[in-house]
Amino acid sequence: MKIALITGASQGIGAAVTTILNKNNIKVILVSRSKKKLKIFQKTLKDKKNTIIISKDLRTLSACKILSKKVKKINYLINVAGATKGGQFLKLPDNLWNDGFDLKFKAAVRLTREFWPILKKNKGKVINIGGGAARNPSNTFMIGGAVNSALNNFSKALAMQGKIDKVSVSIIHPGMTLTSRLQGLLDTESKIQKKSIKNILQKKCKGDKIKRPNYPEEIGKLVYKLIKDKKSNFKNLAIDGGKIKNLA
Repeated sequence: MKIALITGASQGIGAAVTTILNKNNIKVILVSRSKKKLKIFQKTLKDKKNTIIISKDLRTLSACKILSKKVKKINYLINVAGATKGGQFLKLPDNLWNDGFDLKFKAAVRLTREFWPILKKNKGKVINIGGGAARNPSNTFMIGGAVNSALNNFSKALAMQGKIDKVSVSIIHPGMTLTSRLQGLLDTESKIQKKSIKNILQKKCKGDKIKRPNYPEEIGKLVYKLIKDKKSNFKNLAIDGGKIKNLA
């Protein structure tokens, strides 16, 4: 049985990815900060016996190293964890910038580095979850845009090393996705713009020329499709209703 390690697995996109892989006979290792949330979510999975939960705060190098020592074998590393804050530029202090890069970017880099020898041995795959802000800057989502741009560049460069080591590397850039995190970002924009969340969401969809936001399950299905894809070439994919025109 193949094994996938998914970060940020207790909710949102990470939970959706975990659910779909678990349904498709892949053993899943769920990683998140909250052990309580992991246990609650684990109960919803179809094949519970092929699940392992590990509670770690991946913002630190030591946590990433401990995780790699606990997990001896994986075939797929799915880096999802990351919850960058939105807000007005002058109200975004250094600690929020550091937190955004530590959890989403540095954790992905560190875990990939730690697990690379195993992935190389197993001819495995790394799939990073970025975000549409990598190519669509916003003055109310600067941290997320910067982090996703960095993750995108890292993924493209890593894919070059992957060709040498026979490890497939891809990145997915979801657009607006109906998660609790989106709700938080909409709450922030609602306060800044002094408009209703419904109004802001409608305006965003209209501005992006899309009918609706994504559902987390749609990203989960795309991850599974990449896992099943026998071709090892780099994939840089947007799932956003056509908002992003070019991911080169």
